[in-house]
Amino acid sequence: MEEPQKDVTAAPKETFGWDRLKRLYRGEEYLLERDLCLKMSKTSFICGFVVGGLTTKRDAEQRFDNYAVGKKFLNRRDAFRRRNDFRMLMFLKNGFKMGFRACVLTGSVMVLTTHTTIFRDYFSPLYFPIYSGFSAFLMHRACGIFAFPLGLYGQIQALSLGLTTGAVVSGLTWLYALGHDKSINDAYILFRNDYEKELTIRNEEERKIMRLMKDEKLYLRSTAFKRLKEIEEQQLLNSVEDRDDVDESSDKPAGAKKQVDAKKTPPASAPPATSVAVEKSSRV
Repeated sequence: MEEPQKDVTAAPKETFGWDRLKRLYRGEEYLLERDLCLKMSKTSFICGFVVGGLTTKRDAEQRFDNYAVGKKFLNRRDAFRRRNDFRMLMFLKNGFKMGFRACVLTGSVMVLTTHTTIFRDYFSPLYFPIYSGFSAFLMHRACGIFAFPLGLYGQIQALSLGLTTGAVVSGLTWLYALGHDKSINDAYILFRNDYEKELTIRNEEERKIMRLMKDEKLYLRSTAFKRLKEIEEQQLLNSVEDRDDVDESSDKPAGAKKQVDAKKTPPASAPPATSVAVEKSSRV
């Protein structure tokens, strides 16, 4: 006898981890994970750029003084201008270098944490310490992003620093969950839903443009923006015309309404002649 075949039902599309990751890169929706990765990377680059440029100001001045020894300038104004040019050049160079490293470090931590959360559909407080320590260890080993000595001792220091900073961020998530009296995963889902609602409201126009580009197969954002404005103006004109029609119907005089009602109502039927004759004979 053949064994009865078991009914195998396919899982919903969004239950697979890879499908959820693809949904992150479709760009059709505003998601917490994508927005956090972009914002944190930009913020870390700006902070690293400013800090890296300011911390190398003294070194830049010392290098210029060493370079200017034995040099002859046209006048004091020429020397002052060359000094400022060298300061600006070193500020941009060192600031961009530090900003790029900070962006890579922070962005890698955020990308790994958010992608793991989406793939597993579960948020754990261990993600931040693990990925932060791992990224700090690799970055220091590759390019020495921190002011730690090279070698094994410096790598251990970088690893411990990454674990510490990740543990602090995990502690903040634990406090947020404690304030809402939920588990960390449930608190993360609550925060994600609230954040995505506010993000969708703030970017309503952007969402309309993306939907219009997909529906009408427009490739240029400027063309989609113009098309969206035309549609909104047409809808506004239609709504104004409908409102005018309603106002005109409501402003008609009462007499005209009564005449219309009188025309609509049929006349009352006359009483039959036999009944009238009977009444007259009874009176006589």
